[in-house]
Amino acid sequence: MKTIAYCALLYGSDYLAYAIRSVIDHVDELWVLYSAQGSHGHSTTLQCPDHAKDLYDIAQQAAGDKLRWYTASPGQWRHEGEQREYIHKLVPDADVILVLDADEVWSDGLAKEVVDQYAREANWNGAFRTLRLPIIHYWRSFYRCILHDPAYPTRVIFPKVEGGEATMQTPFRIHHFGYAQRSEIVHYKLTTHGHKNELRPDWYETRFLPNTQQDCHPVGSEYWNPETIDPYALGLPVWMKDHPFAELEVIP
Repeated sequence: MKTIAYCALLYGSDYLAYAIRSVIDHVDELWVLYSAQGSHGHSTTLQCPDHAKDLYDIAQQAAGDKLRWYTASPGQWRHEGEQREYIHKLVPDADVILVLDADEVWSDGLAKEVVDQYAREANWNGAFRTLRLPIIHYWRSFYRCILHDPAYPTRVIFPKVEGGEATMQTPFRIHHFGYAQRSEIVHYKLTTHGHKNELRPDWYETRFLPNTQQDCHPVGSEYWNPETIDPYALGLPVWMKDHPFAELEVIP
């Protein structure tokens, strides 16, 4: 059974190494699908805070000889879906594909459970093609988090299964740091966001920068009210204590 992970990448130096580390022991290959321009349907005149060489070096150090790096030609991917779907052309023989975003760290044990249990169930029984995973969202630090958003993302694909979807029932979860990154990264992210037209126009200035503690979602969600947490009690790998942001009250 061939298991790979892939990351659709434009920026992400804050957590890329940690995201890779959280799955690398359970995959045969780690693919990075890199675009030097946003593939979310929106362009920007802002300079991306992360450079390709720096991202490559981070991925190389984290993934070692499992790294496979693909750089898109200008304009090759017109939207995010094309960038993500391209993995099927690059690895047509994959049995299991873990969808690894650069700002998502998987709990210890999550990738193993996917591969050891759910992959066999899906592939042997043809039960489902995609698998949604539990996720929590960190807000401006490691110690404030949105815990109850029910919108679990699809993070596993079984490409040889024709259809069907399941939600993984597990105490493990994905730790999403999309809003616990440097402010310049979040600002840049908003300019290329796939849902840019839906975003609150003043969200960055009135919700994110002031570190608002209620109604924090950039589009709006009743669930996005951060709570104080112990991230390690919720399964964040203990090696995340080495992250430079780990002890900050607010990530600048």
